[in-house]
Amino acid sequence: MSRATRTRLMAVPIAALLAIVFTWPLVPRLATAGRVDSGDGRYGIWNVAWVARALTSDPAALYDANIFYPHPGALTFSEANLVAGVLAIPVWLATGDGLAAANSVVLLSFVLSALTMFALALRLTGGHVPASALAALGFAYSPFAFARLAHVQLLMTFPLPLTLLALHHFLDRPIARRAVLVGASMALTALACGYYGIFIGLTVGWGLVWFSVARGTWRSPRAWLVAAVAPLTAAVLTVPFMLPYAAMRREGFARSLDDARLFSANWQAYLASAELVHAWLLARLDSWNEVLFPGILPLVFALVAVVWSRRGDDQAPSRTVVGFYLTMTLLAAWASFGPAAGLYTVLFSTLPFFDMIRAPGRFGVMVTLGVCALAALGLAATLRRLDGMPRRVAIAVLTVATLAGSTVGALPMVDRRPLHPVYSRLAQMPRGAVAEFPYFIDRTDRHRHTEYMFESLHHWQPLINGYSDHVPPEAAADALVLAGYPSEEARAVLRRRGARYVVVHWESYGHDPGMHDRVYAEVGIRLRLILDRDGMALFEVMNRSGTTGTTGTTGDR
Repeated sequence: MSRATRTRLMAVPIAALLAIVFTWPLVPRLATAGRVDSGDGRYGIWNVAWVARALTSDPAALYDANIFYPHPGALTFSEANLVAGVLAIPVWLATGDGLAAANSVVLLSFVLSALTMFALALRLTGGHVPASALAALGFAYSPFAFARLAHVQLLMTFPLPLTLLALHHFLDRPIARRAVLVGASMALTALACGYYGIFIGLTVGWGLVWFSVARGTWRSPRAWLVAAVAPLTAAVLTVPFMLPYAAMRREGFARSLDDARLFSANWQAYLASAELVHAWLLARLDSWNEVLFPGILPLVFALVAVVWSRRGDDQAPSRTVVGFYLTMTLLAAWASFGPAAGLYTVLFSTLPFFDMIRAPGRFGVMVTLGVCALAALGLAATLRRLDGMPRRVAIAVLTVATLAGSTVGALPMVDRRPLHPVYSRLAQMPRGAVAEFPYFIDRTDRHRHTEYMFESLHHWQPLINGYSDHVPPEAAADALVLAGYPSEEARAVLRRRGARYVVVHWESYGHDPGMHDRVYAEVGIRLRLILDRDGMALFEVMNRSGTTGTTGTTGDR
């Protein structure tokens, strides 16, 4: 076994151990706590669990998620999180617990990001292990990553350095087989996170232009034909998974420049960090709308790489490579400032599907990646100039500093609520669509439908309710009516949408004590009581003949 192979194998358990430490107490609370305190967090958990479940039970129904029933293809209304769902499969099969499966993906995201960045840095530095390890820590445990714990798709950063690694291998020997690997890595990135797929597509395109000009191969038609295999491969691999999104776009779903302005980075974002050693910076910022600080040490050694590259000696990093990562970083930072800075507007106006991007600030992940790649080059060049004890001391000091600067302390985790008897009963009932009330419609509380989605992990019945980036027009119109349940108009909507069960959360109607009487006035006429306990009630909708289609069901209060 070669030394390089041993190094890569040893990196796996080390990366896993560091992930456990830096995400503590995630591992011991895998199935009992998580980011269940926010709409985005609950949505991500539901999304990952749905994909893992569908892929292992009914892959053909993957996109027909159990929300907005009976609308088909509901998974396409937001990021599908296909790669995250695949990563969740082992824990899902072992436990059947959606929260544990989703939390395992959070843990794996840090492990994989560290490993792929380590591999890229090894390639850039010529196998310099200490510099590569510290760059991997800086990227995997960046402020950007820690700020995205509720957005599982944004934690899927590991394909980004993997794609750049494939790009460098292709540039070393530009043959079709290696171009296919670049394209496959691009496809993996796109299926992991749509934003990152666009980012890496732009980056690979820029890299091909940059290196072809630097190496004088830009005049060769053959070189461009071989390079074209990469995007062609990416398209072939991703199009089958993207076709279901076409229907959503036909409904008019797209982002506007006004949307992008709301989620653009400001300069303060590049000084904002949740890491403990950077807390003093936050106190000096008036406001920030993203968390994009690349870290002090990565920035310092990225600058060192730029300085060393200008010297041109044998131990200096390549000017061409440094130039690529420097321009990539600067262009990504420019785009992150959104329409006001100009570059984003140009991209929005010229590139297909770019209008799917709502948050230009997320270009900041490419800034972190570029800075860490440059830092690996700068650190390797610096350490190679040291010998003996000074080198060992420098590595020890930098390791301690990097580890200290890679933690936010104990992760904020919220206990999941005990399983309510209503949801236990729903899991035992025949399959049928569920409508839960209150039916939230205000902009400030629409995200609370994710509470119902999260609880559906226990029963997986189809839901009339739903929350997503895109809401089908008919579902949006029905929501306004369903908010008035149990009005006659709301009952008509439930009949039209095939509702079989109604769940009412009495505690959410504290401002309306008459709700209980209005709902119970329907019992025996339009509803059959199944269970009423601990602040919630489950009813079955009766059809016009006065039956429910179930047998042996008795009310339980």
